[in-house]
Amino acid sequence: MKKVMLFVLLCGVMLTLKATGQSGDVILLEGEEWELMAKPIGHDSLLCAQVRAFLPDNLSLSTGNWSGYTAFWEIHDGYLCLQRMEVAVCDKASKKESARVYEVKELQPLFASYCQGGEIQACWFSGELRAGKGDVVRYVHDGFQRNMETEQVLTLRNGKVLGTKTYHNYRRAGLDLRKAHEEIERRFPWGQFPACREMRILFGIRNFQLTADGHFVDCDVRFISLRPSREMIEDGNHPLALALKKTLKSIYPWEVFFINGKYTGEYQDFTMTLMIKYRTNQ
Repeated sequence: MKKVMLFVLLCGVMLTLKATGQSGDVILLEGEEWELMAKPIGHDSLLCAQVRAFLPDNLSLSTGNWSGYTAFWEIHDGYLCLQRMEVAVCDKASKKESARVYEVKELQPLFASYCQGGEIQACWFSGELRAGKGDVVRYVHDGFQRNMETEQVLTLRNGKVLGTKTYHNYRRAGLDLRKAHEEIERRFPWGQFPACREMRILFGIRNFQLTADGHFVDCDVRFISLRPSREMIEDGNHPLALALKKTLKSIYPWEVFFINGKYTGEYQDFTMTLMIKYRTNQ
């Protein structure tokens, strides 16, 4: 029982994991294997715990695959169906790893509530799943926050596929937020905020929107934190937020990622720290 409860907690941690990139499952689409940038089983914590209790104790875990397994899926009769699971196990004596495969018949007792006509249907899952192939266009060392050249976005409700969209992603060279950091500090209108001249300003940025040719359009400023006073501002229209946006608009060209129908930057969430360094003309 302790083993099961521990894994319930671990499943919750995996869903919010921010430490490292994770390997995905595999899905068969149109006769080809695509990388599924998700672990659908992990979206049901109790099911996740049952699976972990079923898997062998000598399961080989890695920082790139905290679940320890790779599940293989396909679309059958309009439903996302589990086909098999593969795990890496480690022989304690030889310290060698080998692969173990669990076919549908072996997994059916675990997924008894989701078996229909000999298939394991992912009826516990509702939401979007991304499947990709080709080179990685955008990579963030964070869970499944990466994008590949070609992606299919599947929308599901209770395991049933309601729709699929295909996207062709690409990157256009330019400045990213890290490379432009000093230029942003230099251009920021410090003179308008004399009380901040001896502070560090932390901006939490999300939804970085760009044009196709690299002009900044807008972003969401989720918070502004002033150090060392630790004052927290949660107003996207605060003068400091508007000043940052104006500064970002003055810089061109930005690096552009065309990702699943939208022009955006590399990071979905970004925290930028600004402090005055350039006192000329301030």
